[in-house]
Amino acid sequence: MNVQKFTQKSIEAVQDAQSIAARNSNQAVDQQHLMLALLNQENGLIPQLLVKMNVNCDGFTSAVKNAVNAIPKVSVGGREQGSVYISSELDKSLAEAETEAQRMKDEFVSVEHIVMGILDYPNNPMKEIFKTFNIKKSDFLAV
Repeated sequence: MNVQKFTQKSIEAVQDAQSIAARNSNQAVDQQHLMLALLNQENGLIPQLLVKMNVNCDGFTSAVKNAVNAIPKVSVGGREQGSVYISSELDKSLAEAETEAQRMKDEFVSVEHIVMGILDYPNNPMKEIFKTFNIKKSDFLAV
């Protein structure tokens, strides 16, 4: 993941995801953390796009929060204090976000590319949430 290729909003989302994971005593930052960070961004684009897709944004956000809360917590000693790791699933979707940006001839990885990367390679909890809310990449691209 080349952070220099990320927009400011994308970098903020990744940092917020790390904070969410740390606050929840999770060992690794996962897709649920990043999606929640994207949903919580002030004047964020992702909630606006979901509304245009006729997705119940409050319900979707609640489902993502529940998925974050379901991640096992690690007590002291399970991870180095202050360090949080990126899960392999999140790493794969962020790499896909970079590829998606290149395919679209965009210079930077934006929040939309990140969501598309997660849609391309969702982990099991995100796959279930996308299925429940009928969120498909083709619909996301259409809006």
